[in-house]
Amino acid sequence: MPQKHLCKDCDKWYGQEDDEYGPCMYKHARKEKRYVTYGYHECDEPDELERRVRMWQGRGSEGSASGTSTERSS
Repeated sequence: MPQKHLCKDCDKWYGQEDDEYGPCMYKHARKEKRYVTYGYHECDEPDELERRVRMWQGRGSEGSASGTSTERSS
């Protein structure tokens, strides 16, 4: 992954940034006793991380809308 994925960056975390804590839908769905997470905690959910990697890789394989290239010129 290009950067750390934090709980507060996830659409499955519905906490308040002001409170810095909130429930994680993944953990809540598994009925974990501690499903409330700290917003600045690095994500530890394999399903979410795999989804993010696929999304990131998909963006890298798409062509540029503006027609610019990332290839090096000689």
